[in-house]
Amino acid sequence: MLALLAGLFAAGCGTAGSAAVANNNAPRLQSEPAPAVADTAGPEAATATVAEPEPDPGPERAEEILSDLSLEEKVGQLFMPVVHGSDAITVTATEARSNETVFGYRTPSEIIEGYKLGGVMYLRHNVVTADQVGALSAGLQSAARSETGIGLLVAIDQEGGRVSRLTDGVTIFPPAAILSGDGLAVEEAGYLTGRQVSGQGINVVLAPVADLTTPGTPGAIGNRSYGDDPLLVADMVRAAVGGLQGSGVAAAVKHWPGHGPTTVDSHVSLPVLDITRAVWEERERVPFEAAIAEDVAIVLVGHLALPAVDPAGEPATVSPVLIDEELRDQLGFEGVVMTDALNMGAVSDLDQGDLAIRSVAAGADVLLYPSDLPTAYGAVLDAVRTGELTQYRLDQAVLRVLRLKAQLGLLPMG
Repeated sequence: MLALLAGLFAAGCGTAGSAAVANNNAPRLQSEPAPAVADTAGPEAATATVAEPEPDPGPERAEEILSDLSLEEKVGQLFMPVVHGSDAITVTATEARSNETVFGYRTPSEIIEGYKLGGVMYLRHNVVTADQVGALSAGLQSAARSETGIGLLVAIDQEGGRVSRLTDGVTIFPPAAILSGDGLAVEEAGYLTGRQVSGQGINVVLAPVADLTTPGTPGAIGNRSYGDDPLLVADMVRAAVGGLQGSGVAAAVKHWPGHGPTTVDSHVSLPVLDITRAVWEERERVPFEAAIAEDVAIVLVGHLALPAVDPAGEPATVSPVLIDEELRDQLGFEGVVMTDALNMGAVSDLDQGDLAIRSVAAGADVLLYPSDLPTAYGAVLDAVRTGELTQYRLDQAVLRVLRLKAQLGLLPMG
């Protein structure tokens, strides 16, 4: 089935060629053998190679590196913004102005170095061709490693269907709803997606979607969801995570605690799940439990309120109940917690500095796409200096990020 679907939905079949540059040291995040797949992004794309991984330096190395970082370097590891430009150093006048306006620096490399960033997310304005994305990734990795030697988490939305930022050198698979029910196809699509994006220097895929739809309505997520049956969706999510992480990239399952029956788009305003705790546990929570059982690297937290679990009605991204108590303590998730984009309408009424502080305090480890990085970065820095955020909480977050980077081959061996 996969080969047929890939043939029907393949797009932008340019060569990955020399783009296989920035993630070649990424080990598999799982030990299972990879499914046998054919690279269907075109005969030239199939020539891209992924080098044998370096040995995982292990958690002890992450702790050693943490102890050597300055406060500014630790805070930088928490942030994953979007920068302007398709090259790390050479930018257009418009891109330079945009970067200066938002970040105070002209080029993507200067932004990475200036804020000592731990990650970056690509949007469509960052990508043109496979070779160009690979060169951009290599340039940004060089900037990130220039002082600390620590590599960069490079993330992209590449779910398949309409949420596919890369189009060159990759296969555009159909949306989750089309593949749903065929676990092998889902796993192989995840594996092939991971191999193709890693050839362009990307090491984090913001997928799979674990949100359920509601019988009779597509809700806010639509065909990005595997469906309305929690057990079926759990099986598909498990397969997708296995495929992606079997290729050597980190998967970010989303959007905790699940959109469920909501019809409100969190890009616009805050969705509120009007369901009981029992319903949430029986339905929306189930696919996330499956992802955690599959050792998913990242859980991406949505801007969603679930009053039955957190009566304060706060967005999950600033809710210690939904992150620390439910996701960490109840489900035992020990990986990286990432917020959804902090520039979205659901949290637009919150000051970017306060939003960043509250997200970290609630248990988030990576802050995705703040609309005002200087304000958010400065606020977290000041909050640690004044004790509003404890050094322990900051170190917890940074250590989780560094442990993931150790798995991805992004830490210096020492």
